[in-house]
Amino acid sequence: MLFMKVWGVGFFSCGLSFWFLYLSQPPGDFPEAAYFFLLPVLIWFNCNPKPKVVLTTVFISGFIYHIGLIGWIRHVTLPGMILASIIITSYLLPWYFLCARWISRNANAGFAARLSLILALSSLWVMIEWGRSLFSLGFPWCPLSVTQWERPAILQLVPLAGGWVVSFFLVFFNLCVGSYLHHLLIRRRRNPPNGYFSSLCPDFYLCMAFFLLMLSPLFLDKAGQLLSYKTRIRVGVCQPYLKNKWAPENIASSKRALIEQTKILASLNPDLIVWPEASTPYPVNLDRAWVENLCHEIGIPILAGAIIREEETSYNAVVKVEPESGLRKEWYSKQILVPFGEYVPFPFSYIPGLTRLVGPVGTFTAGKVFQSFSVATDHNTSVKILPLVCYEDIFPGLAGKMEYSPNSLIFVTTNDAWFAEEGCAEQHAAHSVIRALETGMPILRCGNAGWSGWISPRGVIREVMRDKEGSVYFKGASVLEIEWSAGDVTFFARNGNYFVALCLIFVILGWYVFELRPKISITI
Repeated sequence: MLFMKVWGVGFFSCGLSFWFLYLSQPPGDFPEAAYFFLLPVLIWFNCNPKPKVVLTTVFISGFIYHIGLIGWIRHVTLPGMILASIIITSYLLPWYFLCARWISRNANAGFAARLSLILALSSLWVMIEWGRSLFSLGFPWCPLSVTQWERPAILQLVPLAGGWVVSFFLVFFNLCVGSYLHHLLIRRRRNPPNGYFSSLCPDFYLCMAFFLLMLSPLFLDKAGQLLSYKTRIRVGVCQPYLKNKWAPENIASSKRALIEQTKILASLNPDLIVWPEASTPYPVNLDRAWVENLCHEIGIPILAGAIIREEETSYNAVVKVEPESGLRKEWYSKQILVPFGEYVPFPFSYIPGLTRLVGPVGTFTAGKVFQSFSVATDHNTSVKILPLVCYEDIFPGLAGKMEYSPNSLIFVTTNDAWFAEEGCAEQHAAHSVIRALETGMPILRCGNAGWSGWISPRGVIREVMRDKEGSVYFKGASVLEIEWSAGDVTFFARNGNYFVALCLIFVILGWYVFELRPKISITI
C-alpha cells in the first residue's frame, strides 16, 4: 500500500501524461490531447510528492515515451535510439522538478502568484525546447508546437513569434485548466462561500482569452492578399524509394528508377524536376554524364539531392543540372550535419569503437552559406528556390537566416527511408509546417520514400503524394501545382527569437519569486 501510494500514483500520473502527449504527436490523429496532457501530473503535484519520486517517475515514463516516439531510429542503430531517448528525456527533468516544487507550494496562493507561476513554467518549457535546438546532442525533434501541424487555425501567431508561441500556449492552457480544476475542488472550499462568484476562477478565463488571441489572425481582412498576384510553378517530384542504393548490386536499378520517373514526369511538362536527398549512387560530380544526358534529353532542369566529392572532402548537397550547361558549379552544402551519422562531435571522436555503438558514421563536411537556385516558369516569372537537406528544417534558427523574397520557395530534400514506415516521415513533415509559417514562404518537400508534397505560407498542407491505400510510403512520382500569394517578410523572420528572450525574463522573475524569495506571498 505504501509503495502504491508513493510510487504507483506517480507512475500512473506520469505514464498517463506522456501517453496523452504521444497521442498528440504525429502521426497520431489526436492533437487535441496536447491541451490536457499535463493534467494528470498537475493533479499529482498537488499531493506534494518527494523530488526523487518525481524525477524517477518522470524519467522512466519520459524514456518510454521517447522510445515510442523515435523508436524508428533502431533501424539504423538500437544503442543510438536508446542514447537519444535518454538525452531528450533528460532535458525535461528540470521542468517537471520545478513544476512539482512550485505548484505544491503555491497552488492555493492568490491570482498574482498563480499567474507568475503559470508564466514562468510556460516560459521554462519554451527555453528547454530552444536549448535543444542549439546543441549537437539536443536533437530538437517534435517540440510541443508540431502536435498542431494539421490544425493551422491555432498556428496563426507563428509568423509573429515563431513556433515557440504554440508550445507556450499549450503549456499555459494546461496550467490554467489545472488551476481551474484545483479551484473548483479545493481552493474555493477553503475560502468563505460567496455564492455564485465562488466558482469563478480568472485563470480559466485567461486561458480562454489566450485561445481567442491565437485564433485572431483568422478574423483579419485578407481581401488584399486574395487579390494579390500569385506566383506559380509546376514541379515534378520523384519519390523512388531507393534502399541501400550504394550497394554495388543496386546501383544500376537505382539509376534506372530515377531515369524512368524523370522521363514520366517530363512528359507532363513541369517547370522543374526534383530528386530526394543523396539520390545518386555515386558523387554526382564524379559520375555526372548520365544525369547531364538525362537532363539534356528531357529539356527540363533537375534539382537533385546528391553527394559532392572534392579530393578528401564530401558534402551532402543540392545541385542543379540544366539542359544546356549541365551540372552547375554552384551548389548548396548541408550546414547542420547529423551527429554520429555524418560526423562524430567532439569529444566523442576519441572514444574507441564508437561506430559499433551508433552504427556507420560518415565523414562529411558542413557547409557555411546558403545557395539559392533560380527557375524560370511558363508564366514568365523566376522562382527563387532555397534548399534545405535532410533534417535541417527542424532547426528554426537555420531557416530564419534565409533571405526572403516574394517569389521564394523553400525546398526540403530528405531521405527518411532509413527509418522504415513508423511515423518518421510524418513527424519530419510536421516541422516544415512550422517553418513555412515562420518564414512566410511555401515549402516543397521531396522524400525518398515520403512525405512528399507542399505547404502554403499559411501553414496549410495543400498537396501530399499518397498511394491508392492513402499511405505516404510508396514508390511513385507526381507533378505538384504550387501557387502562393506574395506577402511580406514575417515579423518573426525580421526580429528573430524575441519571444524566447521574453520567456527568459519570465523564467528569471519566476526563479526570483519562488526560489530566492520563497517566503514572499503575492496576493490580491
